[in-house]
Amino acid sequence: MATQTLEKITSLPNGKALQKHWEKLRTHRRVVSKVKFQVEWEEGSERQLANGVTVDISKSGCLAVVGAGLPLRKRVRLINPASGRTAEAHVVWRDHEAWDVGLELVEPDASFWGVKV
Repeated sequence: MATQTLEKITSLPNGKALQKHWEKLRTHRRVVSKVKFQVEWEEGSERQLANGVTVDISKSGCLAVVGAGLPLRKRVRLINPASGRTAEAHVVWRDHEAWDVGLELVEPDASFWGVKV
């Protein structure tokens, strides 16, 4: 039994093969890009604001580092200070450290980031 498990583990794709595997599972192409933005959300009756920077972006959202522990599934407003544009998003993933988050735009819009996606 252990040999079969080991065979399955060692047969997982790695490097470029693993990257291509994930690309097939994603709904939109991702681009590595650092875009500074702000996140705004309500916590009780208080408005919260935190700075963030993207790690990668897509038409439907981003992977980012945000200076606050955003709750999973929280609806937030993203603010792109370079353009002044805002977009509604949901927190769809967060790392156990709570600084790394996945944000999904409610209405996918590749132009929100100001970078060609």
